[in-house]
Amino acid sequence: MNKFTFSIQKLAYLLIVICLITYILVLGKSILTPLVFAIVFALMLKPVSGKIESVVNNRPFAIFITFIVTLIPFIIIISFISFQLMDVVQNIDSISLNIESGFNNLVHSIGKEFGFTKVQSESFVNKLSSKLIQTPVGYIGTTLSVSSNFLINFLLTFIYTFLLLLYRSSLKKFYIIQFGNNIKDGAENVLEKIQTVLQKYLYGLLTVILILGVLNSIGLTIIGIDYAIFWGFLAAFLAVIPYIGTALGGLLPFLYAFTTTDNCWQPIFVIVLFTIVQFIEGNLITPKVVGSSIKINPLAAILALLVGGTIWGVGGLILALPFIAIVRIIFSQIDFLKPVGLLLSDEIFDKEEVFEEKFDKEKFRIFNFFKKQKPL
Repeated sequence: MNKFTFSIQKLAYLLIVICLITYILVLGKSILTPLVFAIVFALMLKPVSGKIESVVNNRPFAIFITFIVTLIPFIIIISFISFQLMDVVQNIDSISLNIESGFNNLVHSIGKEFGFTKVQSESFVNKLSSKLIQTPVGYIGTTLSVSSNFLINFLLTFIYTFLLLLYRSSLKKFYIIQFGNNIKDGAENVLEKIQTVLQKYLYGLLTVILILGVLNSIGLTIIGIDYAIFWGFLAAFLAVIPYIGTALGGLLPFLYAFTTTDNCWQPIFVIVLFTIVQFIEGNLITPKVVGSSIKINPLAAILALLVGGTIWGVGGLILALPFIAIVRIIFSQIDFLKPVGLLLSDEIFDKEEVFEEKFDKEKFRIFNFFKKQKPL
């Protein structure tokens, strides 16, 4: 291809747009995070609100009932574990110290076995402990202590969700009219696919969290670990972070047991418990409940998690997979981005021949986007 056909200007525009979007996401985190969560919740609650509206011919009142119906299960769960949560809030600092101490002792013991010096072990501990150990417990502690920032974000998310559900018909029509008559059906189909993917994934994820919370809590109670319900549901909520969430959720009660118990069998049994639960979750619970709704391959998922966590922290980790799933759906509808859509999907291994058989055509080449336009 002639090198002079390449448009540096288009490449520069693309890089500027990417940098500008990233800057806005980082700078507007406090404003955008509750809005994005509200969009997700609105898509989740839309079917429930629609059914209630068919009975109650008043949308604002139907939305209010939807919120009440949706919050009842959470109120029951919080009421069930509130007695232990209050105790945890009061002792969160000592719990965090016990976990950090257990982590230090564990790393020193492992380092000694592999010939590392005490200085090397301490250096490793200092680098990882604050991020790996203190962050999850500290975040939970801050949340449970009802910080003003958390309350403001929660209230904003609640208000945004209500308004998005209230104005959803107008918002949808505004979205549809942005497209020409020849592609309106395709644009509406994309919106429906995004809604379906998010609903299946999020409803399934909530079900998985509840099941894991109960299994973890029962197992830790039998083993005799303090704050079993807290550790059980903390590990369940951490499971929203794919690949590492369940392991981290099991590591925290293990380190706590490692420090606070006088025997070695309880920490070992904690490892056994979470290994069994993770096997059941990965092979039975998640495939049956969540299924393959996201359809993203592990490489794309890990990269999305790293980017999401870097930009928006915990919120970014939670939203990373739904976001990359939406990107995959959109790319799959645009000709020259269809190969990228397949590259993000979980079919990349089974359908590798499609790249040559279907996408080895001029219109699918991304490089064409950067071609200079010929003068008229």
